[in-house]
Amino acid sequence: MEGQELSKKERKELRRQEKREGIGRTRRLRATKKLVGWAIGIAAVAGAGWLGMQALTPKPLGQDYSMEIPYAGATHVAQGTRVEYQSNPPTSGNHWPDPLRDGIYDEEKPDEAIVHSLEHGRVWVSYRSDLNSEIVQALEKLLAGRFGVILTPRSANETDIALAAWTRLDAFDLPKDGTLDTKRISNFISRYLNKGPEYVPQSTGKTYE
Repeated sequence: MEGQELSKKERKELRRQEKREGIGRTRRLRATKKLVGWAIGIAAVAGAGWLGMQALTPKPLGQDYSMEIPYAGATHVAQGTRVEYQSNPPTSGNHWPDPLRDGIYDEEKPDEAIVHSLEHGRVWVSYRSDLNSEIVQALEKLLAGRFGVILTPRSANETDIALAAWTRLDAFDLPKDGTLDTKRISNFISRYLNKGPEYVPQSTGKTYE
């Protein structure tokens, strides 16, 4: 009856029941914590795997503005021999035995040496000799320290800037506002660096001072 005191036996049984319920709650709580821990662990592993895949997956590049230039040979000729090339600037053809070393140059360098560099998978960025000095500085900043890249002025260029790799060429003028399309240059390098027929992992050759 309501309000009636429990007997000693009933109180003892009640305590046992409460203890059993407490043990059950503790076990359920532990099991829940384990499940949560497993879920967090699985999520962490999956997240790490996704990040790893993202890092390994090449980022999509923008539009490819370059054109393919027909292969024009790759025979060594004596240093000092002038070669007539089929594109301006050249992207393949006969060349000198010693390539031009990677780097940023403020003086023109022989086409015949650079074509050998292109054969080694290098990318050559050249600009008209009369190009605005601010644009030249922007090019130097963009390409400073980049492996496999050569930057030179070139008075024979028909456009403000030319991007050359083995059998690939992208030559273009700056827009009227004079802005430099750095993404276009970087995309070209990403596409065509180390695509020459001879893979040379270290910078070799001369500086032709």
